[in-house]
Amino acid sequence: LEMMVRTLEAAGCSFQKFGQWLSMRPDLFPPDVIEALSKLRNDAPEHPYEHTRRSIHESFGKEIEDIFEYFSDKPVASGTIAQVYRAKLRPEYEMEGGVRDVAVKVRHPHVVQESYVDTTLLFEALDFIGAVLLRTSQPFDKHAFNLALQKQVDLKWEAYNLQLFASNFYGEVDIKFPQVSAGLVSDSVMIESWINGKVVQDIFTELENNFVAVERKAGEAVQAFSKEVTQQKVRLAKIVFDMNMKMFLRDNYVHGDLHGGNLMAAEDGSLAVFDAGLTCRLADDIAAPFGYFLQALCTGNTERVVEKLIQFNDAPTEKVDLGKFRDEMHVIVTKYAVKGTMRSPDDRPINMGEMVGHMLQVMQKHNLRLRGDIAVTVMTMAISESLIRQLDPDFDLVRSALPYFVRFRSWNKAQTDLNGENWNEERAAANAGLPMGADYAAKKARQVTTMH
Repeated sequence: LEMMVRTLEAAGCSFQKFGQWLSMRPDLFPPDVIEALSKLRNDAPEHPYEHTRRSIHESFGKEIEDIFEYFSDKPVASGTIAQVYRAKLRPEYEMEGGVRDVAVKVRHPHVVQESYVDTTLLFEALDFIGAVLLRTSQPFDKHAFNLALQKQVDLKWEAYNLQLFASNFYGEVDIKFPQVSAGLVSDSVMIESWINGKVVQDIFTELENNFVAVERKAGEAVQAFSKEVTQQKVRLAKIVFDMNMKMFLRDNYVHGDLHGGNLMAAEDGSLAVFDAGLTCRLADDIAAPFGYFLQALCTGNTERVVEKLIQFNDAPTEKVDLGKFRDEMHVIVTKYAVKGTMRSPDDRPINMGEMVGHMLQVMQKHNLRLRGDIAVTVMTMAISESLIRQLDPDFDLVRSALPYFVRFRSWNKAQTDLNGENWNEERAAANAGLPMGADYAAKKARQVTTMH
């Protein structure tokens, strides 16, 4: 396993990113593989300090000492695209609100070149792994997907995304994004406000280690600690889910790389979100149909699922046996969802990730191919669902999503095919804690500084 991780690190940033995604799929791999791959999230190889000095000088025409009062010579974290240093700005470079304590993100050398070369090799590896090892597939427009991966290496783009997310979630109590220095940003260097807290993947590793330590004590202590761990995980799962639904359904602008290494439990109790270089957004002509696709999945409506998958396909369909395709999709949908109940056949929450994974296999079998923006969105949803289920295995994503569809997509009882007795309760919950229309419209009118 150690050799596997080292090989992915040596293969380049695209392969490292692939390893990160795999580390978020405990449904596909055993725990020891997941643990090994998780090292890629914040434990990627570091580049020399001399490269950092050179990048800052080339970006801003100044030495580190001219801009910063303090600058650590050791990075606090290193990811697939860049590494991060802790620093303090000189007073003349402070950010809005007098912010001077900052994190400085510096892109690794050769990342740009690797991102354009690695992806071709990566897709070949994906095809082999999917066909031989995982029996899954990637039936999507690889060129469009490629562009999304390559865009994240530009730190100006990430800075813009952080500003946009901060605007979209302005006024939120539980979610925050770091402030970005608009005057000190380049394609290879970005400066953002420092946030104190613990990375989500680290805090739970620490808690679980502590749990092992107290196991030998009285049963009461063990139960109390177990309850603390569970409560923290359940709360974080709700926050991540709330953020995701608002990104998908309200903003149509989604963070595409939400794993435990990019989230921090901040000291003020909020969830801080970082590394926004990879994002996804559906084209205006497909956003509403994709919402109805999700609705069809939730309600077990095979006909609507097939209709939308054909709409999302960008490959020729003349030789596709649509009848057989529909029959195979019906088998998959009924395996995971009972029509009209928003539950699985064993009366548990619907596992959307597994269901969609099986659908992708059938699409490839019939030579159908998802358009690029849909493919990136589906991948993002799978990563997000995996994170939420890791935090709270019993979280019911489908039923929890209903109020958001009601609020942001104007669903009603007839549209959902929901015939359960709890409809009134769920309908009332639509406005509980969600932004109201007027407030949201006013917030969206705020200007986002464009730095790209």
